[in-house]
Amino acid sequence: MTRPYLYLLLAVFGVVSACATIDEPEQTGFLSDYSKLERTDEGQWRYLSGKVSNYSKFYIEPVSDLMSPANREEFSAENIAELKEHFVTEVTAALTKDDSYEVVSEPGPGVASIRLAITEIDASIAALNITIYTKATGAGLGGIAAEGELVDSVSGEQLGAAVRWGAGSRVLRAGLSKLGDAKLVIDRWADQLRKRVDQVHADASQ
Repeated sequence: MTRPYLYLLLAVFGVVSACATIDEPEQTGFLSDYSKLERTDEGQWRYLSGKVSNYSKFYIEPVSDLMSPANREEFSAENIAELKEHFVTEVTAALTKDDSYEVVSEPGPGVASIRLAITEIDASIAALNITIYTKATGAGLGGIAAEGELVDSVSGEQLGAAVRWGAGSRVLRAGLSKLGDAKLVIDRWADQLRKRVDQVHADASQ
């Protein structure tokens, strides 16, 4: 990399770095109950009931879009649809891995519904995401904020909930897509959801 190009990237970084993070979002009213949420670490509020151990079947509702009008204007309808589909695909893959749980096509007795809403997307900046000089500093990182909950699909009883936000990885490459980092965050969240559901089941069997 030539020095002039590096200086240009660093100059751009100085302008855009403040936009490369997702701040803690305000509650949108999407969740049926926020009162049980507890701040567990940087980037999430969470609640998970031991009753989740009673469920091995899950129904994923269509993902909602609760982005602000200004945020939504930054992305095409196809972008948002793509990210919604990615959310469902990754959560499904995480839960059904090793055939441990079943994702069903409709709600019913003994089924927990997964409700998800995207509340903010921060676009990845491809030019800053493909070089190690800026990737390591966080320049160009995009991200996403979302709310989600588990409810009994018949009674509506809340079994778990989360308000989450985060940026992409400074190590993993997000590619040239403006959604690359948001997808990486979703991948991470889906894996963590599976681990937490596993843990509740493990705790119940002891």
